[in-house]
This record gives sequence, C-alpha cells and structure tokens, in this order.
Amino acid sequence: MQHINYVLKASLILSLFSMALISSTPAVAADKENCLMCHKYKQLGRIDEDGRKRNYSVDENIYANTTHRNVPCRDCHSYIKKLPHDPVTEEVNCANECHIKPPFSKENFSHKNIIEVYNNSAHGKKDDDSQAVRDAKPHCKYCHLNPLYTMVDEKRVAFDTTLTRCLNCHERKGVTQAYKHITHRLRHKTSRSPQEIVQLCSKNCHEDIDSMKSLNVSRESLEAVATYNQSVHGKSVALGSQEAADCVSCHATSAIHDIYKKDDPKATVHKDKIANTCKQCHEDANEQFAKIDVHSKIDKEKPVLYVANTSLHFVFYGSVFGLVGLMLLETFGRKKDGIKWQIRRGTTWRGKSKRK
Repeated sequence: MQHINYVLKASLILSLFSMALISSTPAVAADKENCLMCHKYKQLGRIDEDGRKRNYSVDENIYANTTHRNVPCRDCHSYIKKLPHDPVTEEVNCANECHIKPPFSKENFSHKNIIEVYNNSAHGKKDDDSQAVRDAKPHCKYCHLNPLYTMVDEKRVAFDTTLTRCLNCHERKGVTQAYKHITHRLRHKTSRSPQEIVQLCSKNCHEDIDSMKSLNVSRESLEAVATYNQSVHGKSVALGSQEAADCVSCHATSAIHDIYKKDDPKATVHKDKIANTCKQCHEDANEQFAKIDVHSKIDKEKPVLYVANTSLHFVFYGSVFGLVGLMLLETFGRKKDGIKWQIRRGTTWRGKSKRK
C-alpha cells in the first residue's frame, strides 16, 4: 500500500513538472527541416555587393506568432533544393501554392488570385515599364510586414458585403463556416486603422515626390497627399476618426488590391463609378454630389474654392477672437464696477456692482 502511494505521488509530481515544462516552452514554428538551427542566431548575415547589411536571423518567438507561422519555410523559399543551401539568388514568389489547406477547403492555399488582381492594378509591374518605374512600384512586402492580426470590436457584419472578401481566398462551398471565426477581421476592408492606411500610402510612397515623378504621374497625383490632408476626410482621420474615408475606402473594393488610375473604367473612382463609391458612406450621394473634388488644391488658380475657404477661415477665427474679446471686455467692465474676481463655490465673481 505504501509502495502504491509512493508511485501515485511520483506520477503526480512528474505530471505537474511536465505540464509546467510544456507551458513554458516557446511556440514552435513550422520548421520541419530545422532551418532555425542556423537562422536563430541574431548576428547571422552578410554585406552584399552594394555594401548593404543583410540580416538573415529569424526570431522564433516572433515568427511563431505571425500569419505564416504554420507555413513550412520552403513553401515560400521553394528555390532551395538542398540543405545546407547555396547562396540565395531568387526572391520569394507570394503566388506559390502552400502545403496547407485553409478551413473547409479541399485545395492548398495560394495567393494566386490576389496576385492576379494586383498585377492588373496600377501598382502591378507591366511589361513596358522601365526599370526605374518597376523599382518605384510597391511589391507585396512593401505593404505586408507580416504583423499579428489586429483585433477590432466584434459587431454584426452584413454577410453579402463581406462574402466577396472571403472569396478572395476561400472556396464558396463551406465559406459560411469559415465566416464565423473571422468576423472580427471583416468590420472594415482591412484590419489596419484609417491612420495606418494613410501613413502606409503616403509616407512610404505617394509623399515621395521624386519617386512619383519617375512614374510620370500627373500634377494632381503629385499633390494627392497634400490635398487629401486638406480635405474633410484627411482632417477627420488626422483627428482620430475611425469612420472617415482613407485611401483604400475610395480607391479599392473589398479585393483591396484592385487600385487603378482614375481614367481606367475598372477604377472605383472612375467618373461612371464614383457616385456608387461615395454611397458607401453617404447614402444620399448622387451624380452631383460625386462631382465634389476630394483632392482639390485650394489656391488662387481655383478662385471660387479659394474665396470660400478664405471666407470660412475669417468666419471661424473672427468668431473665436470675437468671443475672447467680449470676455475680456466684460471682465474689464466688472472689475471697473468693483466686482471681485475670485474663484469660490463654483463662481469667479463675488460682490455687488457699484454702478447705480
């Protein structure tokens, strides 16, 4: 009996120790071929032919919590045929088919559909593009830095509105089941906030005038960031609004990557489609409403806008300074009448006026 109790106690202690060990072990990424045996070292890297430092280290804990945590390394780095591998000379192709199946799907996951949409967009590299233009256009990793998914408030989301987004990656059959576990991602077109979208589009690309000039864009496009920031949308986003229109709100559908030049009939801001785009936020928008220039530069070249904007500035600042002036005048008058200015019991004025 005593021997049995000893065995039970030993088993219990061993079980508790094993649970503690497992819970304290960092999450293991999809590293079936033990790539991290070398790439886990923080100083792993080299200086390339252009004198730039290349860092090849991978933090296991960070990678194990990213979107691609279940993707084996060679699903993306498919050009590696042996281990240890030769010097890498190819870039990752995001259109590769992965060796994992998304929920409720019979086919391996692939970004191929998204890549096709992107290639046809204004950002996609075209055969007749010069090398300078190709270098200036954004690639997948330019925008997607593989962050953790950003959680947003779970609210009821219209199924018809979001189904098209689901079908970017998932098969139609079974998508309703998949929908349940990703509703927190579908409240907006992207999981990024409007502030992050504007920052991504402007700071990384459209605010770089030299880079934009290499693309031979119009003067209007060169001024797009400045004119957006002057608009009611830009100012609302700058003040923290989560509902005001950002770049993606107007320039893309739920496919996100289908951004075209405004003269392209497929563009959401094309003259034939702009009214429907405005209706996403402004239910009563019509053709006349859609003619309002969101990216209009307010200067003397557009006298109507310039006069209206200047007049509104005068009205606003005139009202503010007028109220301040009235407050100072009233304060002076009360002090002259002998009323004491003293903060006490919720009021700043005490005593009676000497005026008869």
